[in-house]
Amino acid sequence: MLVVSDLSYTLPNGDTLFPHLSFSCSGGTTAIIGRNGVGKSTLLECIAQQQRDTTITGTCCLFRQSINDNYSDIPRVIDALHLGEYYDALRRVEHGKPLDTDIDLLEQHWDVVEQAQECLMKANLALELDQPILSLSGGQRTKVQLIGLLQQQPDVLLLDEPSNHLDKQSTQWLIQQLKETPSTVLLVSHDAMLLNSLDRFLVLNETGIHPYHMDFNSLRAQLKKQHHDSIKAIGQAKAKLKKEQREQQIREQKSQQRLRQGEAERTSGSQSKLLLDRRKNKAQEQRGAQARMAEQRSLILKKELQQQQCQQIKTSTLNLQLSSQNKGQRRVLDLIDAVLPFGDKTPLSIFLDRGERLRIDGPNGSGKSTLIQCIQGLKTLESGELNRHVDTLYLDQHLSLLDQFTSPFALLKSQATHLDDSTIRTFLGSIGLRSDHVFLPCSALSGGERMKVALLLISQLPSEGILILDETDNHLDLDSQDQLAATLDNYQGALIFVTHQDKWIRADKIVALKNKKTE
Repeated sequence: MLVVSDLSYTLPNGDTLFPHLSFSCSGGTTAIIGRNGVGKSTLLECIAQQQRDTTITGTCCLFRQSINDNYSDIPRVIDALHLGEYYDALRRVEHGKPLDTDIDLLEQHWDVVEQAQECLMKANLALELDQPILSLSGGQRTKVQLIGLLQQQPDVLLLDEPSNHLDKQSTQWLIQQLKETPSTVLLVSHDAMLLNSLDRFLVLNETGIHPYHMDFNSLRAQLKKQHHDSIKAIGQAKAKLKKEQREQQIREQKSQQRLRQGEAERTSGSQSKLLLDRRKNKAQEQRGAQARMAEQRSLILKKELQQQQCQQIKTSTLNLQLSSQNKGQRRVLDLIDAVLPFGDKTPLSIFLDRGERLRIDGPNGSGKSTLIQCIQGLKTLESGELNRHVDTLYLDQHLSLLDQFTSPFALLKSQATHLDDSTIRTFLGSIGLRSDHVFLPCSALSGGERMKVALLLISQLPSEGILILDETDNHLDLDSQDQLAATLDNYQGALIFVTHQDKWIRADKIVALKNKKTE
């Protein structure tokens, strides 16, 4: 069981990321959803560290969204399954060089090889136990790590975007595992397929964390309605305040007009001075009372507007414009009877013209990233012919384009030298990056924020050839995915992309890779 009571987190600059969160989870799977940068991953880290406002009954494991974070100390597949020490002990015994502790260590684990192979087989992974982790595809690494964590059956399992890099079949496998695990699972995800399998949600936003028990499509509809109602209420509050200020101005103008009229009568001598003074004093008293009442009404209306604005939930923004050259070479890529050095060995023939969209599809480990690397000239085909007639602009799934120690502001200043400081700040704001985040190192940003920064940088670099996006929808919240899809829909250049979502971006051509081995 997991209980969070009045948990808050303050950023290094003193700003509050999330205030006074309280909730509990006991059994089953609950998903935390919210826009990029709202603090979902930070919340999981706080829970994993079992801060004083967090109570966990039993053991706890955390899967982080960055593959490199999960595998920094895990060299082989068997190590990711948390069976490495038993595997190594068995190998030493088999080679006649056991340590003094190996026999005792293996007392309940003489079948470690069979146990590990069975885990991989159930997950449809055909891998060698001593295979280096870094030799696997992103999806294979993710899946192996998840197998290891699920096998441990911790009391509380925290998963930060676990379906990133997973193909559709692997996501379905994960959904089934979550139904079967005895662990209390709290996960963060932007994957519609995964979220549609759940009915318990925690929505994290600026006002706190809010539980919902309904299907995901109903939840999205309700959240959109709440946002629409909030905008409507703010508009009404502004209109009421503006009306009161306008009426107050009219009353002031009429009061000034009466005052000038009284002064004119005093000057003309048509009225008794005593009578005029009495009228003047009475008018001033009334004017003062009306002004105080008007000020009170204005204060009430301003407070009402502030309350509505405080309750308004920020939405994701990803305003990008991707430029492309509409002149020059019409044919941008010829791939003739090409055989990849890794993955699917079926000969491929691809012809891509300027303005066309090519989707590369296939299960994890089938060679999608390998094909992209061959197109870029980073790897050599095993056989066949490849002619690329233009340059490429590439955004990979691990965001290698970003220097993790450099801030988004410094990154754009050094790479997009045509932009001045003010424009850079405006562009960073257009992707929803908080003003205090623009000078943080990229490593301190959320996965979604890093992806947005990378996309912004891509949009400011010259693109005269092929734009290549490898699982760019990873990490982005659903609203940002929709906004990026709309941006790409208007892109006029040649586009090659990898995604595990069937209907995310329109494709003119599809290359479907396969695994010869069952994954």
